[in-house]
Amino acid sequence: MNLLTGRLAQLMTAVVLFFSVELSVSAKCIAVVTAGGGQSFWGEVIRGAVKAGQELNINIYARGVIDEVNREGQGEIIQSIINKGCRALVLAPNSTDRIKDVARLKELGIATVYIDRDMGGERLSVIKTENYAAGRLAGREMAKALQGQGQIAVLRLSKEVLSTTLRENGFIEGAVQGGLEIVVDQYIGTMVGDARAAAYQILRLQKQIDGIFTPNESTSIGVSIALKRINRAENIIHIGFDAHRIMVNSVKDAQMYGFVMQNPFRMGYEGVTTAYRAMRGLSVEEYLDTGVIFVGQKNINSNEIMQLLGESE
Repeated sequence: MNLLTGRLAQLMTAVVLFFSVELSVSAKCIAVVTAGGGQSFWGEVIRGAVKAGQELNINIYARGVIDEVNREGQGEIIQSIINKGCRALVLAPNSTDRIKDVARLKELGIATVYIDRDMGGERLSVIKTENYAAGRLAGREMAKALQGQGQIAVLRLSKEVLSTTLRENGFIEGAVQGGLEIVVDQYIGTMVGDARAAAYQILRLQKQIDGIFTPNESTSIGVSIALKRINRAENIIHIGFDAHRIMVNSVKDAQMYGFVMQNPFRMGYEGVTTAYRAMRGLSVEEYLDTGVIFVGQKNINSNEIMQLLGESE
């Protein structure tokens, strides 16, 4: 999600603080362990978590991996929460390896709430976007923009990431049902630099692409940069996912058609609130859909979108 410069500086300060804070074993603590693929997105998750922690008067210990597929790194972070004395975990699992971790945490009396994606196991609640439906929404918007005719590239993140795979497959269904043809279906990597380089090579060779879908923040930024580099940003319909300053500005400048925006602040906030209830032995909702909205030039300056982007006064 987009953050203004001053707000981003404040958020990064908060993240550094919570990454380095040392909590005693007896401290009241909820851990928030994020995945990779989008610093702005996870920054907003943490901001929501911190807000809930402040309201509940409980410490938040937030950490995450930069690379979406760093399963070992996320496992090490989960081990660290035991040492911190946290009694609940809000987790964006990046591997099915987490199922064993969650079972072990349960034996230790530590409740786990999933956010952003569901890997199964003994989690108490799942708080996320309905990713397949969100991808299908993007596909329908692409078909509408191209009036039911066009050749499309689906530039995927990684086959190891469930949430983006669902978005990609949902997009394909929506686009094909709308009359579009998928002519490129490739993985371009989990980091912005990798996505930019891969997209550049694909687009140099594919001259007849009418539209591109990218399933998360890092792929959307990487492809947006690549399109500008080859001077094709204004004549290819690019629909991305998540929200970042680069993407927001690209839509405003008519160099990106639009993006599907999640509500990561709410994920973090509801995740901590749910984990807190679980810590206290209270009932929790098994599933919560935090919703999405399509953002394009027609609504990007609306009060609703400005508020979600954190740009309202």
